[in-house]
Amino acid sequence: MQHLIASYLFQNKYCALPGIGTLCVTAGNAATDFLDKKIKAPQTTIIFSETENKDEGLLEYIAATTSSDKYEATEALEHFCDVVKNNLANKSPATLEGIGQLFIDASGKIQFQPSRIPAVFLPDVKAERVIHPEAEHHILVGDKDSTNTLMTEYFNEEVPVKKNRWWIWAIVIGSIALLALLIYSNSLNASSMAGNAMPI
Repeated sequence: MQHLIASYLFQNKYCALPGIGTLCVTAGNAATDFLDKKIKAPQTTIIFSETENKDEGLLEYIAATTSSDKYEATEALEHFCDVVKNNLANKSPATLEGIGQLFIDASGKIQFQPSRIPAVFLPDVKAERVIHPEAEHHILVGDKDSTNTLMTEYFNEEVPVKKNRWWIWAIVIGSIALLALLIYSNSLNASSMAGNAMPI
């Protein structure tokens, strides 16, 4: 019976045990591990509440799994719950295999200690980041809202390149310097000729 209750609980996340209470499976949040490129599975816990809710699904599940009718399933479930209640009344814990342990605390209330769910049932998932270049999404650039397509266009925009014409200035300055040198050398030659002339 215990394996049927555990199976039903994990499939439906809810299981009411007549005369005892209700078990619920709750899941936490998944966690992202960017370094190992994984998404860690949410930690699942089982909680117990003494409020008893009617659950016909468990009886139907037991009847279908054991190939019996609803009356036989009801008898089997009630017998199992009576055994659990007797254990609790005698202050001994009642273990539900794969689910946890029910026990009576000092104040006389039923408490529940859940079993750790094996990691094999909650494996980590490999998570590779996929970039879709054709998909448009919003991004924040500085303090302005933009899109990836606008930013791609901005960075791929052809900026007119100024042609570097330093060599033209070098030729002009060199020519002026050469012309000055020629004029200076001509003036030296002219004065030296005039200086060597002899009066008649």
